[in-house]
Amino acid sequence: MQKSQDGLELPNRTLTFDQIDCEVSIEEVVGGFVPTPRFSHVSFESYRPDPKQPSQASTLQRLREYVSGIQAERGERGGLLGFLKKKTPVAIKGLYLDGGYGVGKTHLLASAYLEAPAPKAYLSFQELAYAIGAKGMAPAIEAFKPYRLICVDEFELDDVGNTMLAKTFIRGVMEGGNTHILTTSNTLPSELGQGRFNADDFKREIGIIAQSFESIRLEGEDYRHRAYGENVLSEGIYASDSAALHNAYTHYMPLKSSKLYTTFDELLKHLAAHHPIRYSRLLVPLEVVFIEGLAPFHEQIDALRFVHFIDKLYDQRVKLAVSARCTLPDLFLPEYRDKGYAKKYRRCLSRLHELISEGI
Repeated sequence: MQKSQDGLELPNRTLTFDQIDCEVSIEEVVGGFVPTPRFSHVSFESYRPDPKQPSQASTLQRLREYVSGIQAERGERGGLLGFLKKKTPVAIKGLYLDGGYGVGKTHLLASAYLEAPAPKAYLSFQELAYAIGAKGMAPAIEAFKPYRLICVDEFELDDVGNTMLAKTFIRGVMEGGNTHILTTSNTLPSELGQGRFNADDFKREIGIIAQSFESIRLEGEDYRHRAYGENVLSEGIYASDSAALHNAYTHYMPLKSSKLYTTFDELLKHLAAHHPIRYSRLLVPLEVVFIEGLAPFHEQIDALRFVHFIDKLYDQRVKLAVSARCTLPDLFLPEYRDKGYAKKYRRCLSRLHELISEGI
């Protein structure tokens, strides 16, 4: 047993991957279509536009109008002065927030969700694809069509299957109903799929997807650079060596959840054994994860799984401590980092640094 500062005995609360049940049913996935813990209490008011980037303030205003229009379709009035204002129903059902990582797209997406009238859903594109695959396209369309607003974070077309799936789903839920779709992406709608598959062969399908949305470009630099300094991505990993990391793990006392220690190789093996949709469930009982020996990826599939794992750590506000055999930018080799998935890797590096900087 460990002891607190007051001398009280505390449970060790230590877990391994094998002790965590990460099985997840489609019912649990659908039931979890709400903003993640990191974004569960955000709002339009808490968003801080960069004064040097006018598109951030204008996007904030556009989203306020968009949600206000959805409220008007239900005859609802939002906010203290809402009853004094006549709201105009939404003319455009689809809104697409395009921009680099760290400009506040997910903050705005979650804010819109929290302000919009029910029924509504908030999920990642990968979760949406999983739900459609598990339920079937027609049942999924019927399940989502009653929603007033569907918020989809990180909309990306990684392959031909996702392209066809996205086109069919978007047309199915939007046609002949009052369902609105708000989505974020690091890629312009017309450029979806480029560098990942032969997108030229699917211009028609990508065009149909693009035509379903009003696209808004959100400009700006990564807010994490503003928070932690301009050169954070070139100054190293900001982590202890393996001995210091293990010592920190030994002395760390979780207050409510548990802690987990893993080597980098063990982590990659475990991630490979499970569908990425299960990564969220894997992290539910954890307060902090210690990863020993981060090193450059030599297989892109491992790198993409790690990206998704970091996304879930970030979303669920699980703490992170690491040791590393390389600096942060060198985790992803240039042949991966600068090609079709470049924006995913850059977002991962940015979020990884923020997690490490938040400390344990």
